Amino acid sequence: MEIRTWLWGLVVVSSTALAQPAPKQPAPAAAPPAAGKPAPAPKPAAGKQAGKKGPKVDLTPLVTQLASANPEDAAKAAELLGASTEPSAHDALLDALAFGMPSPVALSTIPALAQHPAPPDVIALKRYAGHHNPAVRGAALGALAKYPDPAAHTIVVEGLHDPVGIVRAAAAGAAAQGHVREAVETLFVLLGKGEEPAARALAQMADGDLARKLGDQLGKVPDPMLALSLGILLRRADFGPDTARVDVVRALAKINDQSATKALTDYLDATPKNPPRQSRAEAQKIVEARVGGGK
Repeated sequence: MEIRTWLWGLVVVSSTALAQPAPKQPAPAAAPPAAGKPAPAPKPAAGKQAGKKGPKVDLTPLVTQLASANPEDAAKAAELLGASTEPSAHDALLDALAFGMPSPVALSTIPALAQHPAPPDVIALKRYAGHHNPAVRGAALGALAKYPDPAAHTIVVEGLHDPVGIVRAAAAGAAAQGHVREAVETLFVLLGKGEEPAARALAQMADGDLARKLGDQLGKVPDPMLALSLGILLRRADFGPDTARVDVVRALAKINDQSATKALTDYLDATPKNPPRQSRAEAQKIVEARVGGGK
């Protein structure tokens, strides 16, 4: 009996041992990296190293020079400050304009300020757009072309009513450069008075609708100015499609003036024969009919 009991206990202990899971063996250590050159460190970006800024420029001498009693020195300082990307340079120009300066210095300071346009500039430029010196008024209007602010557009349109021709010309140029659509009607009025800057501005601004309106001005505005405007429009590389250019050619064909023939001739000179264009073919026929020969 005792032997049987002893044998039974031995069987139970053996079964229990077999049922236990085998202990996990520790994972083998990672193999050391192969001998060789270490991986190269990442290269810094071209130019300045990442996270580092260039040395701050001391603008104090230029700011001092801007207030010089010598207009040439002050104007030179304005130009150098305008070329700087430091915010403090722009602030110095704006402060100087607010304080007031002689006309020769203002003529350099205004375009310098506009090299890095900022919203607060418009107030200062508005003041100089009403300056007693026509050249300064023109400079301020020209600078306002770089500001999409509606207030800037309003000042440009007002400049088209200036009593001095060079100021109106500056305003017309600003309207063209800034695509000031609010100026279109006034530009047409000036076109009717034979003002060349208005003719050029309308040509530079015109899309398809405005081109058609220009073509309808025959008999309402001086022929040379209308031909000039249509000719500039026709030569614009970004104006099209060719069906729109055909309309302009046909509008020029209705102008019985040498200026229209010149505009069409200039178009032929500026346009390659290939690929063929209907607008060019029609322009060539008109020129041949008027002066003979061909291009």
